[in-house]
Amino acid sequence: MQLRPYQEECLQAVVKGLQEGVRHQALVLFTGAGKTVIAAQLPSVLKAAGYAGKLLFVAHRLELLQQAIDKIRTWNPLLKVGLEQASSHADLDCDVVVACNASIGRVGSTRMDPFWNDISCVVIDEMHHAAADSYLNILEASGVLLPESKKVLIGITATPRRKNRVRTGQRNLLDDEDVISLKSIFNKITYTYTLRRAIKEGYAAPLHGFRVSTKTDLSDVKTTAGDFAIDQLSDAVNTTQRNMQIVKAWKDNAQGMKTACFTVDIKHARDLAAAFVDSGVKAQAIWGDDPQRIEKLSQFDAGGTTVLCNCALLIEGWDCPSVACIVLARPTKSGSLYTQMVGRGARLHEGKESCTILDIVDAHKRCSLATLPTLVGLDPDMDLHGESVTKVAEKIEALQEKYPTVNLSNLKDAKNIETYIQSIDLFAEPYAAEIKELTKLAWMSSTDGSYVLQIPEAIELSRQYARYLHEKLWVKQNQLEEWVLSITSVSTDKELGVYNTLKEAFESADEVMQRCRPSRMKLVLREAEWHAQPATEPAKKLLRTLTKNKPILKCLCPGSQSATICPTCRLATGITAGEASTAINLLKARKGK
Repeated sequence: MQLRPYQEECLQAVVKGLQEGVRHQALVLFTGAGKTVIAAQLPSVLKAAGYAGKLLFVAHRLELLQQAIDKIRTWNPLLKVGLEQASSHADLDCDVVVACNASIGRVGSTRMDPFWNDISCVVIDEMHHAAADSYLNILEASGVLLPESKKVLIGITATPRRKNRVRTGQRNLLDDEDVISLKSIFNKITYTYTLRRAIKEGYAAPLHGFRVSTKTDLSDVKTTAGDFAIDQLSDAVNTTQRNMQIVKAWKDNAQGMKTACFTVDIKHARDLAAAFVDSGVKAQAIWGDDPQRIEKLSQFDAGGTTVLCNCALLIEGWDCPSVACIVLARPTKSGSLYTQMVGRGARLHEGKESCTILDIVDAHKRCSLATLPTLVGLDPDMDLHGESVTKVAEKIEALQEKYPTVNLSNLKDAKNIETYIQSIDLFAEPYAAEIKELTKLAWMSSTDGSYVLQIPEAIELSRQYARYLHEKLWVKQNQLEEWVLSITSVSTDKELGVYNTLKEAFESADEVMQRCRPSRMKLVLREAEWHAQPATEPAKKLLRTLTKNKPILKCLCPGSQSATICPTCRLATGITAGEASTAINLLKARKGK
């Protein structure tokens, strides 16, 4: 058996983190990356790093526990693995204890007492649950968060974001904030492997999206704990008309594909499955305590069922790589929940070239839904028309780099990208409000929520294109909601610092620019004095040439204009040197000059 390159990278990152003194590490890998395989390597990796004790693997579902046991035994056949869950008890001489959080995390539980002194590492699967009381009880009993402890804590997940909870009572955590967040438990994300990178490198199936808009109105559905209230949501979306629209969309775009539908509740699962059956499709409903659950999953795996409509069951711990279509019949505001659902279709399988995602999108005037485009930083209302979401994102990012002053964040149609570019106002304010508030430099906001400052080339390189550095400073938010400052060029990709606030990140970035590239500072100042001066006649002449036969919103007539509106072209006068420069650079970029 051979580990994938990114799995090797991840394990090396764990060791590097330990060498740097990071004992509480978070690992973020896309759903289907083989997180359990990575966990299975940890006993030998930690032993080589000097942590020669027992390993405790904690998860919250039987499927996850069994997967961990199988993987650890497969990859480490000499290790003794025991299960601590319900009536099952691990032997005292086990090298690895795989345990259910509900069994060992109850208040007053003593099940792990015989093991705690020998446990050197605690691994939490699906670590976004780690702030729950049962997990906090486990962490406290293990002592892994105590400052004097030498034990290691490793959390693994595909979706590290979760709603913070108010801190009550005395807890031994990594901070003393009023709320408990994942930063209260984990010091640092030491490795990240995104779904987008996995698709690009061939370790995940490409995701092709179709937007299915309905007339269902979610405006009156209340929000509970950051997402829709289940009872009201079910009443709103479980209608005959909507269910039949879903069936039709599936037949139009995914006919015959092995499909997992995600629904709101059991009744919704049953009604949607019935709609498929009525249309001649082999479909079944399934839920958590369904007495025929195992039989239905087996039938689906074997191909006896084409569409499986599930209620809160197939989100975590379910592995069926042959699934080629995901239907999001349950609207959600939660990016984490959405990622988990879509991830069920991202696994590779022989003969499977891609996974089709049907986003069932309802009217949502007062809320923001998670959709496939949101996974890669695109507008949630983007209509992909069946195109690959990662390829659309790459195309938009390439355009954003080519036209840095253009705001593409609200682009909503994958077929209309070029038209959108050509129709924008050349003189629109290119800077986001937070940029104007926090920095004096010409930072641009990107569609994925990050910020970029393109550093002008040095003068001595102006005629040596092959030696251009194409340097950029980046400020991006990681999964712990920290702001990461980095620099990239043709030969460099280096992290410069991690900050708690965007303000701190911009301040540090601007200081780096002033200290390391002082000769370029005047070129990146957002409000340089020359920007406010009137545009020169040569600049306006060049703009007239560049905008020939194209609409433009500023007067470019020769000569000075004393009136506010030019009597010749009837456009606003007073174009500034800064506006002219922005427009000229943009138009030249469009022509590839």
